[in-house]
Amino acid sequence: MTEEPTTTEQTAAAHEEKGDLRGTIIRLVVASLVVGLIMKWSGFTPITLLHFLGDSFRDIFDNIGSVAATVGEWLLLGATIVVPVWFVMRLLGRRW
Repeated sequence: MTEEPTTTEQTAAAHEEKGDLRGTIIRLVVASLVVGLIMKWSGFTPITLLHFLGDSFRDIFDNIGSVAATVGEWLLLGATIVVPVWFVMRLLGRRW
């Protein structure tokens, strides 16, 4: 059997919950004010921030494609030498 909390315990728990909620709201308000002030000073708006993030992701994906093409080119160039040498050594019975 579980004991029912007394009204004093219930009141203390409710007061603690309200205190946590009040503290959370205060922290959110202060953080919002600080971030809003920084954004105002720097000239950022939510729209410019979204455009910046979108451009950044587009640039990242463009760069990934460029890097993949370069690495693929290096792989093929190297393979034109490495694979025939490996094949000849394999035919001659030597371990690579």
